[in-house]
Amino acid sequence: MTETGDCFIFTNKLAEMAKALGVQFRFNTTIEAIEQQGDHITAVKTSAGLLTADHYVLAMGSFTPLLAKTIGLKLPIYPVKGYSITAPISDATSAPVSTVLDESYKIAITRLGDRIRVGGMAELSGYNSRLDPKRRDTLAHCVNDLFPGAGNTAAASFWTGMRPMTPDGTPVLGRAKQANLFINAGHGTLGWTMACGSGRAIADLIAGKQPEIDMTDTGPERYA
Repeated sequence: MTETGDCFIFTNKLAEMAKALGVQFRFNTTIEAIEQQGDHITAVKTSAGLLTADHYVLAMGSFTPLLAKTIGLKLPIYPVKGYSITAPISDATSAPVSTVLDESYKIAITRLGDRIRVGGMAELSGYNSRLDPKRRDTLAHCVNDLFPGAGNTAAASFWTGMRPMTPDGTPVLGRAKQANLFINAGHGTLGWTMACGSGRAIADLIAGKQPEIDMTDTGPERYA
């Protein structure tokens, strides 16, 4: 049985559970610098003040290498731009039941409750969030061609984002050269798919436990 999940609902519920356990979220806060002494991170300078901790995790998606560079870490994580539209369903009987892949255009069409999500493409254009109307037209064409009348693509929201891709396709998971810094980034198109497993693996490393997966070649040292 194939099912589809909503990562927006998932992450918000997860945040609520984390808050109940005492986790503090600092939204609208800019990281200005990472401070280090020798091989240890000592603090993170932010727009809300200086934050200190025993251990630090660098997990900023496509923007991870930009901050890593400021402390001497070179991570080959590149922004690969993707697009999506989300259209309200016009005819539920014509809408997809689950996920359908269109190999011609390299996009996926899935149903999210009373909406249809269409997303995909891979554009190498650096760090920019410009919405290309031609990309929107392609996504709308795909859903209208495969599921005519199913969704109101004229009223669809249009979004773009950057996937953090690595040259070998494997995320960067592990301890950095700084003893108390860990990297969790570079998951490409599988960010949500591997999120919980990656988080567990990093948590085990920080706690001094042996992760359940072999992490011999997942760390940043493989690019040295």
